[in-house]
Amino acid sequence: MAASSNRIMLGPLVAAIDQGTSSTRFLVFNAKTAELLSHHQVEIKQSFPKEGWVEEDPKEILQSVYECMDRTCEKLTQLNIDISNIKAIGVTNQRETTLVWDKETGEPLYNNE
Repeated sequence: MAASSNRIMLGPLVAAIDQGTSSTRFLVFNAKTAELLSHHQVEIKQSFPKEGWVEEDPKEILQSVYECMDRTCEKLTQLNIDISNIKAIGVTNQRETTLVWDKETGEPLYNNE
C-alpha cells in the first residue's frame, strides 16, 4: 500500500505565520473546524542598542519563518496529514518594524555595529 493512501483526509487546511518581536510561529488549522492540528515556535534574539530601540537580525527572522514552516509540516506528515491540503496562509507581523533589503544583493541593510 502506498504511503500516500495512509494520509488522513481532513479537507482544506489553513495556516498562519505569526512573526512577532520575541518569536515566530507557524500554525496549521482544519479550515472547517478551526482545530489546531500542529504548530512550531522559534524564539528571536533581540538587542537593545539604546533606550526605546529593539533590533533583530533580518536573516534570523527569515530563517525562523522557514524553520517553523518546515518543522510544522514535518509534524503534520508524521501525523499522516497531507500538507498539500494547506490552501491558504495568513501572515501577522511586527507592526512598527522596518526591514530593508538590497535589491541587487538580496542582503538586508541594517545596523552592523
